[in-house]
Amino acid sequence: MPAEGIPITDADFKEKLEHAAGVLMFYKKLCPNCKALEKMLDKFFVANPDVPYLRIDSEECPAAMAAFNTERVPTICVLQDGKVVARKVGLMNLREMTEFYQSA
Repeated sequence: MPAEGIPITDADFKEKLEHAAGVLMFYKKLCPNCKALEKMLDKFFVANPDVPYLRIDSEECPAAMAAFNTERVPTICVLQDGKVVARKVGLMNLREMTEFYQSA
């Protein structure tokens, strides 16, 4: 079953992400690399069901993109208490994602 993630918008990102922890993905609906990364994230969240998954559509949320200093998609951020503690742009496989998350 695909990981749905919690959609975040320009209207609520400050409130929802103020103390958030977990994985935040910036994506575009029609981006092929975003779709490929989401397939891998499905596997990551099956293996890590306790990790919150947050999603921001880059085209619909320019203020959130600017606030997180994000220009390209897909971008994955690891959040701890609302702060970005790790960031990676582009594709990665399940092993790389697991290492990236655990090292954050």
